[in-house]
Amino acid sequence: MKKKLPRNLSINNVFAGLACIAALIMLFIGVTVYGAPIGSLVILAIFFVVYVQIPGLLIVRRMGLDKGHISTALALGIFAGWAYELAVYFLADFLRMDVILIIMGPIATATYLYYSFFRGEKDRLLCKRFKLSKVSPAFWIFIILTLFYCIVNTQYIYMAPEISDFTYMNPDKAYHMGLINSLSHDYPLMSPWISGVEINYHVFSEMLLSIPVKLFGVEADDVTMSFGPFLTTYTFGLSYYSFFKEMSSKPKRAGIYSLLVILANIYITKYPNTSVAFKFILINDNSSGYGMAACLMTIVLIGKWYGAFIEKKPGNIPLLILVTAFVMLTTGIKGPMGAVTIAALWGTAVLGIILRKISPKVLLPMMVITAGFILIYMVVLGSKGQSNGSGNSIIDFANITNIAYWKKPLIALLKSLGIPTIIRLPIILGVFMLFFLSIFFLPFCIGYIRELILVLTGRKEYRIEKVLVYAEFAVGFILMFLLNYSGHSQIYFGLTSAFLAPMIAFWFMEDMEDLEPKSQAAEYALMACLSVMCVSLALTTCSLLEYFDTRIDKAVESSNPKATSDKYLNISKAEYEAMEWLEANTEEDALVAIDRYYSVDPKKYSYQNRWDNRFFLYPVYSNRFNYIAGSGYNMKAAEWPKRKEMIETNEKLYDADNAERGELARELDIDYVVVSKRFTKPVDLSSDDYELCFSNEEVDIYKVAS
Repeated sequence: MKKKLPRNLSINNVFAGLACIAALIMLFIGVTVYGAPIGSLVILAIFFVVYVQIPGLLIVRRMGLDKGHISTALALGIFAGWAYELAVYFLADFLRMDVILIIMGPIATATYLYYSFFRGEKDRLLCKRFKLSKVSPAFWIFIILTLFYCIVNTQYIYMAPEISDFTYMNPDKAYHMGLINSLSHDYPLMSPWISGVEINYHVFSEMLLSIPVKLFGVEADDVTMSFGPFLTTYTFGLSYYSFFKEMSSKPKRAGIYSLLVILANIYITKYPNTSVAFKFILINDNSSGYGMAACLMTIVLIGKWYGAFIEKKPGNIPLLILVTAFVMLTTGIKGPMGAVTIAALWGTAVLGIILRKISPKVLLPMMVITAGFILIYMVVLGSKGQSNGSGNSIIDFANITNIAYWKKPLIALLKSLGIPTIIRLPIILGVFMLFFLSIFFLPFCIGYIRELILVLTGRKEYRIEKVLVYAEFAVGFILMFLLNYSGHSQIYFGLTSAFLAPMIAFWFMEDMEDLEPKSQAAEYALMACLSVMCVSLALTTCSLLEYFDTRIDKAVESSNPKATSDKYLNISKAEYEAMEWLEANTEEDALVAIDRYYSVDPKKYSYQNRWDNRFFLYPVYSNRFNYIAGSGYNMKAAEWPKRKEMIETNEKLYDADNAERGELARELDIDYVVVSKRFTKPVDLSSDDYELCFSNEEVDIYKVAS
């Protein structure tokens, strides 16, 4: 008689099946309603498996890092393969040999399969050791909620132009599409306006995603809008789950821990129901989800590396190289997260040496890791001619609190009560931290202080990866308040802290459970934390559900083929037709000038605000060179006069009374001039220098005579 499957394992299988069905339903809606190209999705999935995941698993296996939980092997494999593919990208670009890009992924995959099938049972594929029935239902709920959060902000808002008269477009996504398109041609990205200036950004995400665009002709919007939600869910979801598996004393709770983070809706500040952390991590605006996932797995890998280092196991040097590669990758994906990691790593090492918990021998490999960080930070993010969008100073204490919707009414209340300024500031910072940590506020605060005392007094083991989590939180949180970098960079420091804070809270809860003998004070602390977490969880979950409801409404509205919105926030069918003409009828290296200022009405337009004047949609969608620097997007806010000069120069290209416009276009290496009749008064620019080569009701395109 066969033994019956335990009831809990059967439930696990049911939830796994339901999760797969839910994912397929979301995919089906994306393909049938919102126009996601199934062919491109298949190509991108195969690319990720063959060029990233399996090559990464080969590296992980050969280094003996696949002995633990499969989630860790897969997550480490993602970023090992990512680093491998970027190395191949740079090599192919340096040698001008695209064939290297084509063959290196399949070679690594074939090697992995060889070891899997022809070198004995112990080297079989990782999936052979994987039992679906052991994965908790909480993990599957976590994954589906993450995918849903991603997809309702991307694919379910973005519409294929063949389906809808107007396609909603987010400027951040268009910016990253432009980077992907440009990187599919060459690296580094050179400014078309300013000689010697490179458009450098956190490009290691876009660089990887540019490879299928280059090799297989996949469109950049398919990569970010249709494939992006699935890639983000897999990469971030698996990494976060693995992080809890590796770092928790109760690894079986990894699923519920991950789910709690989603339900907690951490970092609610901008609106009462919107998590800034989730917005930046999960919906692909700035690829920071990949940076955060890489950061989490870097911490895990550092723990494994240091364990091997102190035990003097053979193979330390290859493992050190891999750690360095992970730090470099984190930095290249999202610079602030790499900076937080390297600063915290040094703080952890120095403190450990002072407390005599870490050997001074660690300083030499630390210098190697730091050299990797500096190389990426200086060459990729801060090369000669690079500029950013910060103000006059990089120090701007507590400016981050301006993002909070409650700040102005709170200040008004405190003023009405006669609270002096010197007291108002810590109150604002305290309230910010409460919103920042959400349900984890109380256990985090108690746990952080308790851990600090125990480690400093030597009553608790000094584990480098665990202390590193505390250090990264402190560094990220402090820098978020102090620094004023370009765009939202100060938020990225805080995102590192926000997604590490839950682990610290859970550590405290676990310690209180395991404390023997249990003191009455410990029991009271545990009960207080659980009570506060339950109440906070109920409130923040309600706000998350409200957010989902509003996003679903917007997704449904966008699926109406006749639905229209602010014309500065969408692309029309006629405009898309013009972009398709550009792609089909112009050279791949064509430089395109445009006069569409996205995404603001000219009446509200300001030269001083770099966010007002990003005009780049046509080159992005026609897979031509990104013309973003034409608006001075990469310039500091204080350099707005230069931006003004650039934009005024661009306007001369559209002046019918300017007889020298053709000569100016040639000086700027402009190949095509696109006129947006939907936004500007139609003007005939035809001349000996400008030949009208395309026209419809909303767009004219002129070819500049050579």
